[in-house]
Amino acid sequence: MSEKTKIVIVDDDKDILKALRVILENENYLVFDASNKKDGYEKIKSEKPDLAILDVMMDTMQDGFDLSKDIRKIPEFKNLPIILLTGIDNETGVSFKSAFGITEMMPVDAYIEKPILPNILLTEVKKLLSKKSWIGFNTKKY
Repeated sequence: MSEKTKIVIVDDDKDILKALRVILENENYLVFDASNKKDGYEKIKSEKPDLAILDVMMDTMQDGFDLSKDIRKIPEFKNLPIILLTGIDNETGVSFKSAFGITEMMPVDAYIEKPILPNILLTEVKKLLSKKSWIGFNTKKY
């Protein structure tokens, strides 16, 4: 029997957590969640997911950025696919993706704006998980 693909979601919005859980579990993923940076970090270390989905703004405006950097510092997770979710573009009018790109500030593999459309999320999840099996996946140095 094959083991289910594990995904950890870290978001302080309980409605988002529930919605993402339903979307991902309907695709047969095993989903774990946390509602803040500290618990998310611990959940990732304990569950050893195949992919992480992080909100940008939780307790502070940069928790998602900080958590992605913290995750990348752990050798075991330096290649963990990370999707960053945010509604910050709508709130500030600044596109962090186009302003900064995928850099040390945002060491993530994908960036999805809220509100999240299920088909966009699932397409990105499947794309990143398929890349995970490639030789040399995510060889960028952060």
